[in-house]
Amino acid sequence: MSLNIYASDAEIKRAYRKLALQFHPDKNKSPEAEEIFKEVNEAYECLGDPVHKALYDQMLQGSEVVIEEVEPEQTKHRDPRYRPRPKDQPRQRKPNHREEILAMMAERLNYATLVSRVALIFSIVLVADFFIPKEKSEVEIVGYNISRTGSRRYDPKYQMELSDGSVVTISKEVSRRVKGKFVTVYRTRLFDVPYKIIDRESNIASIDVSIYGNFIFSPLILLITSVLGSFYKKGVEFRFNLGIVNFFMTFLNLVFLQIHKF
Repeated sequence: MSLNIYASDAEIKRAYRKLALQFHPDKNKSPEAEEIFKEVNEAYECLGDPVHKALYDQMLQGSEVVIEEVEPEQTKHRDPRYRPRPKDQPRQRKPNHREEILAMMAERLNYATLVSRVALIFSIVLVADFFIPKEKSEVEIVGYNISRTGSRRYDPKYQMELSDGSVVTISKEVSRRVKGKFVTVYRTRLFDVPYKIIDRESNIASIDVSIYGNFIFSPLILLITSVLGSFYKKGVEFRFNLGIVNFFMTFLNLVFLQIHKF
């Protein structure tokens, strides 16, 4: 490139551009132009790099070429306990709050599924108790008391005390419909829940204050949610929440099984 060893970077670039334009194959059609153009590029790759140029200058001067590997200086961290992470080790991202909750749900999903299956068995027993033929018993009405579950003024409920020692909560309408002192009470066989009352004049009155009366929706909801929680296999969050719903619905149905006594 016709340069001395003291040529600056600007002089090297200027000489390279001049020779590159002169011997470019598109502009110079001579046979040796392409080969000279390659040599010019190789020369510029060497002289354009300050490190390679310094080594090349040492070779021209006949000096021994010494290559020193300089390790990059590590900056000190303000925390003396800090240790740099190895380069081949991937950086671990800290999970956010939602990811932590999902991980907890996945870890305890088996317990939620177990609760759903227990709730399913309980709901099937409730359905069977409702459809199994009722057992009947003839008892005497001992007296009536005002129940605490209803409004004394607008929607009074009455507790019907029977001669067998049981208590049945009925509405004001049922108390008016039942006549006489002796009645036949139909109860479920498994949970002994009163279903209906028939007096000796064949007046029929359904027991509305019971799990199989006004609260019949509760066993039905439990049956649907427990089936989903037991057999649905997609979505950790959905299945875990179904387990919680089934737990509270089971507890609620246990309370409703006794509501006819209050």
